Amino acid sequence: MKTHRIHKRRAFPLQFVLVVPFVLQIFGAVGLVGYLSFKNGQRAVNDLVEQLMDRTSDVVDEHLKSYLTIPQTLNQINADAIRRGILEVRDRQAVGKYFWDQIRAYDVTYIGIGLSTGGGVAAARYDGKTITIDDWTIEPSKTNINYATDAQGNRTSVNASWDWDNFSEPWYTEPIAAGKPIWSKIQTSNLPTGPYIAASASRPIYDSQKRLLGMIAVDIHLLKLSNFLRDLNISQAGEVFIVERDGTLIANSSAENPFTTLNEKVQRLMAVNSPNPTIQAIAKHLQTSNGLRSITQATNFEFKVQDEKNFVNVVPWRDPYGLDWLVVISVPENTFMAQISANTYTTSALCLGALVVSSIIGIMTSRWISRPILCLNWASKSMASGNLNQTVEMGSIRELNTLSDSFNHMAGQVRGSIAALEKSNEELENRVEKRTAELKNTLEELQRTQSQVIQSEKMSSLGQLVAGVAHEINNPVNFIHGNLVYVQEYIESLLGFVELQQQHDSNPSPEIQAAAEEIDLEFAKDLPKMLASMKLGTIGFVKLCCRCATSLVWTKLNLKWLIFMKELTALS
Repeated sequence: MKTHRIHKRRAFPLQFVLVVPFVLQIFGAVGLVGYLSFKNGQRAVNDLVEQLMDRTSDVVDEHLKSYLTIPQTLNQINADAIRRGILEVRDRQAVGKYFWDQIRAYDVTYIGIGLSTGGGVAAARYDGKTITIDDWTIEPSKTNINYATDAQGNRTSVNASWDWDNFSEPWYTEPIAAGKPIWSKIQTSNLPTGPYIAASASRPIYDSQKRLLGMIAVDIHLLKLSNFLRDLNISQAGEVFIVERDGTLIANSSAENPFTTLNEKVQRLMAVNSPNPTIQAIAKHLQTSNGLRSITQATNFEFKVQDEKNFVNVVPWRDPYGLDWLVVISVPENTFMAQISANTYTTSALCLGALVVSSIIGIMTSRWISRPILCLNWASKSMASGNLNQTVEMGSIRELNTLSDSFNHMAGQVRGSIAALEKSNEELENRVEKRTAELKNTLEELQRTQSQVIQSEKMSSLGQLVAGVAHEINNPVNFIHGNLVYVQEYIESLLGFVELQQQHDSNPSPEIQAAAEEIDLEFAKDLPKMLASMKLGTIGFVKLCCRCATSLVWTKLNLKWLIFMKELTALS
């Protein structure tokens, strides 16, 4: 016979089924919302960073254009004034005062003219505040004298003097060699007023006959660019710096200076050697990628500095006079992500709170729902164990109340059915006991009847045996009985013959006499009587056998009749 095995599946508690999916749904929904919110925040940050860097780049570009255009414009104005004879270069007093007026009006550090004769004059604001005048000549010595001035630009006293030679200075030789307006090499010096790092816009000057008179230059102090970049306040940890194509720092927004002083000499720094870790790391990254000279258009990338993600924007900046710089803007992600992270932490805390509250509500709800079900379960188990007096109280859930009412109705029906079944069982037991007694009596009667049947069978077998024996005996007895008549006749004849022989032979021979004595011939005369007795015995024996057989037959018939009557009584 084929059997089917029932596979028992793993079951979970009702509270687990009610609480865990509920909590998982809330956690998934809140987590998804938080994740999408965080991602949207990141996209917003990326957009904001891009806009900030674009705006900063535009601001720096506009400032560089306006700030670096002034020197070339002043050079153009002064060169035209000299070419037209408006400004006489040999009158150094007048030229110095003219330059003094210009430097007061424009945000430049130095305006000067170097003549082909070796002399020259300039107005300067080395400390960024006080305007002084430089005057030098090759006769009697190559000495530059710095004069203090009053409020009208008149020279008042000598501040300092130092050796000076036009023909050895790049700001003079480079534009003369180029024959056009250019930016000469950035020059550095350590003045009494402090470090001086200047970019010089230089231009050759000619008279009306196009004869070379020398050159004119306007300097801007690059530290002013650093001050401007610091004032941008791009972000709390953002950096803006400007480098040349060879990697030399021009200006930066960090608190560190883009130069160093060694043995009282001012030396410009390479960006990779900047004390600022962000500038240093970005410069190294730019040089190790494709090099600074390979950057020909605005480039954006993300870069980690000290395990902190930074958004970097590199923009080439050029002008018609030979400047080729790179403006690098770096904004750390944490600047904008701090608030988002705080919001994320707040959201996470709210999510955790919502999860805890939802878990508590879920547990309470599950208990509220599961309590009636557990009561039903306990009542069912009690009924299964035999305690039928079970009822379930109604609660506040309609469906469970319906289930409880059905259970109570079912319990009542079960109790009624059990009572009816017990009553039926009792009646059945009584009937069974009664029937068992009847069957017991019947069995006893059957046993007696069986004994009688066995006895009858025995009697029948005995009758058959006696009949057979009687038949077997009757035949020889009848044969003997039938032949006894003839034997009697023969014996009587023989005895008559013997008597006749004795009558005729009164003197028998000794042998005959001995034989007669030996056989007791006198006794032999009783043979007819003996034969008659035997004949009577055979007749009696035959009659006895017939009576026994008849008695056995009647006994067998009587037993069969008794068995038939008892069976008939049992059937009735």
